[in-house]
Amino acid sequence: MKILVVGTGTIGSPLIRLFLVTRKNLGFDEVIFHKNKPEQKCRGRLELLLREGAKLAVYQERVDEFKELLSPTGLAPSHTFTQALNQADVIVDCTDKGIARRLKEQYYQHLAGKFGFIAQGSETGFGKPLAFGINDQALIPETDKFIQVVSCNTHQVLCLLKTLAFNPASNGIEEWNFDNLVRARFYLARRASDISQSESTIGAETSKPSDPKYGSHQGADAARVLATVTEKEFDIHTVADTFNNSYMHVVNFEVTLREKVDKEEVERRFRKNPLTAVTYEMTNNQVFSTGRDHGHYGRILNQTVVCLPTIQVINNGHEIHGRCFTPQDGNALLSSVAAALWLKYPKSYKDLLTGHFFKPPFLFDEV
Repeated sequence: MKILVVGTGTIGSPLIRLFLVTRKNLGFDEVIFHKNKPEQKCRGRLELLLREGAKLAVYQERVDEFKELLSPTGLAPSHTFTQALNQADVIVDCTDKGIARRLKEQYYQHLAGKFGFIAQGSETGFGKPLAFGINDQALIPETDKFIQVVSCNTHQVLCLLKTLAFNPASNGIEEWNFDNLVRARFYLARRASDISQSESTIGAETSKPSDPKYGSHQGADAARVLATVTEKEFDIHTVADTFNNSYMHVVNFEVTLREKVDKEEVERRFRKNPLTAVTYEMTNNQVFSTGRDHGHYGRILNQTVVCLPTIQVINNGHEIHGRCFTPQDGNALLSSVAAALWLKYPKSYKDLLTGHFFKPPFLFDEV
């Protein structure tokens, strides 16, 4: 299977390397990536990816510019963008907001013989929304050619709902109990930027609700994902503000259940889910540093890292409060690989993922 990753930003670059380091075991015959502009500041990163075995695709009119840029390295583009589109079996778009939908109209929907196309969290409407481990069973082989991997904080919201309310045993969808959730409230203290980015904010930036029912887009997106597996509607609300922080998003959650639980049961549920990590660290920079030192490309691919000392159970055992850290874009990286594998191996992709990713440096039990 040949993979084309379009975009080399905070999701694109680590995703390219994730495909590279697993290509022999997971059957990625060739990993191609597209870079838009020949920027001198990016030459070092391009050289690293090319020497690791990736192939560079550029627009036809910029081939000579990229050759000149890369001439000191002895490397060069190997494909035009059109050639890469024609050769790739799966295309994963990691471009900025709105570009994937434009490229879908311009290129993707006109390409025949492809396993499928994947876009990221900002591209609502690109295809069926997906969070690995939440609604995989909603994907229909040969029908769902376009998939949108939802955002990192949407993954976290869904993971908390699944682990605490819907599926504490972390087993098949047929065992999920959608009646167990009474209400859920999430306050997302988003980081302003990735450490690889230069833009930020001076202080705290509050946000307006974007959805009349669910609040911020993370709540609305979580509802869209759940709507692919159940007709039941849920009392979910999210608020997302932005803080001058480049490490990890921090989420405060308040989840009310119909059943009664205690603090020990809450911890057991989090430890039971392999996509959930736990920590006794109290700061996001300390958790981030573990990912930097021990994770894949500096990432933790778990869907959330729950701060166990913050857990509190009140209201006679029905209401769970706590905080957790979002592993940057790591959870979206894992779902992107899951989607790519599902497009070719819809019956065996979970076994492939479990065998190769459910262990460090990808997933952690405790951070």
